[in-house]
Amino acid sequence: MNNLQRKKEVVILGLGGAGGRVVQTINSLPEAAGLRLCVFDTDRRALEQLELLPDNCKVLCDEQWLLGQGTGGDVMKGQRAIAREGNQLQQLMHDAALLLIVGGLGGGTATGGAGVISRMARSNNLTALGIFEMPFSFEGPGRSRAAENGLRELLALSDTVMGIPNDLLFSVLPAETGFADAFNLADGEFARAVLGIVDVISPGNLLSADIGDLAAILKSRKSYAAIGVGYGDSDEPGESCNQALTALLDSPFLGGAAKLKDADAVILNLTGGEALTINNVTRTLESAGALPGIAAKVMVGANVRPGMGSRVHITAVAIKYDERETVTRPVAEAAKPARRTRRREQSAAQPVQQMLPLTMNSCGIFEGRTPTIIDGVNFDVPAFVRRQVSIDTGE
Repeated sequence: MNNLQRKKEVVILGLGGAGGRVVQTINSLPEAAGLRLCVFDTDRRALEQLELLPDNCKVLCDEQWLLGQGTGGDVMKGQRAIAREGNQLQQLMHDAALLLIVGGLGGGTATGGAGVISRMARSNNLTALGIFEMPFSFEGPGRSRAAENGLRELLALSDTVMGIPNDLLFSVLPAETGFADAFNLADGEFARAVLGIVDVISPGNLLSADIGDLAAILKSRKSYAAIGVGYGDSDEPGESCNQALTALLDSPFLGGAAKLKDADAVILNLTGGEALTINNVTRTLESAGALPGIAAKVMVGANVRPGMGSRVHITAVAIKYDERETVTRPVAEAAKPARRTRRREQSAAQPVQQMLPLTMNSCGIFEGRTPTIIDGVNFDVPAFVRRQVSIDTGE
C-alpha cells in the first residue's frame, strides 16, 4: 500500500469482484488521471485476474480466516472481512479528500463491507459516496433481494448512496449478446458513470454542483438514480458539445430522455478543455436543462480541465424518489392520531351518564344462603370486595 502515501486525492475504492472489475476499467480510461484507485476483495483469484492494476493497489481481505476463497455470498463474512482490514482503511481515509465506494450489491463482500466503510468514513469526517450496481433480473430473486436489503441498510448509514440497476442496459443490448459480454458491458458503462460522478463532485469546479448538492437530494429519501455520460471529441468545441449531448441521451444507464423528464431531481455537469467558451457552456447547459420536467429540481456544474483540448464530457444524474418510502409512512403515522382525535371528539359529543356512588356486594357461590356474619361483617362477601381493593383489568 505504498501508493497510499501521497497527497490528499479523490479515492475510488472497489469492493468485491464487480468493484474490482470496475476499478480496473476506470484505470484504463484517460479520465482516471489524478485519481487514486484501490480494490479490497476476499477472493484471491479475482484479485489476480485484475492484471492491469498494480499489486500494491489490491488488498486481499481476511486471508487468515477465509484463505482467499471469498465469502460465498455470505454478507456477515463480508462484513467481518472488511472490518478486519481496519488499519489499511484508516490509512486510506486519512490521505483521502473524497472517497467513492463502488461495487455490486447482492453478494457478500460489497454488500457486507460497504456499511463498515461508511461508518468508518463518518467517524473520520470524510465525505464518502457509495455507487453500486444492482443485479440483472436474470441473476435471480435471491440476489436481487440481498441487494435491496443491502441498499436499505446503507441508506441508514450514509446520506449519499446510489444504486444503479444493471437492467437499464437491456434497452441497448442486442438479443444475441453473450452472458459474459453483458457483464463486461455493465462494468464498462458503470465505470464511465463513476467517472461522470467524479466530474460532478470534484472540488474546485468553476460552476459547482458538488457533493453537498447530491447529498441534499438523496438525504433521508430512498431513491433510484440513473446516470448518463456523453462524450464529444471534435476539433471544434461547439460540435463536441453537440456530440456529447446526443451521446448522453443514448447512455445505457440513463434510459433515454424520458428518465430526465420523469426525474424529481437532476444534476447536470459539463467538463471540457481550455478551448471551451462561455457560449459553448451556456448553449449546452440550456439545452440539457430543458430536458427535465418543470417540477424537477435542476442543478448545473461546469469545469475546465487542462489537457482536454476541445473534448467534452456531459454527465446527468437523474434521481427519482420512491413514493412508497416517502408517502406511505407519513400517511400511516398521521392516521393514528387522527383516529384517536375522532374518538375523543365523538366521546365529547355524547352526554356522559354519571355513576351513582352505590356499592353492590356479591357473595358469589354463597349468594342466597344464610350469611356468615361476625361482628357485623358478612364473611360470605369476598375480602377484596369488602376492603374495596381495585383490581387491574389491563384496560
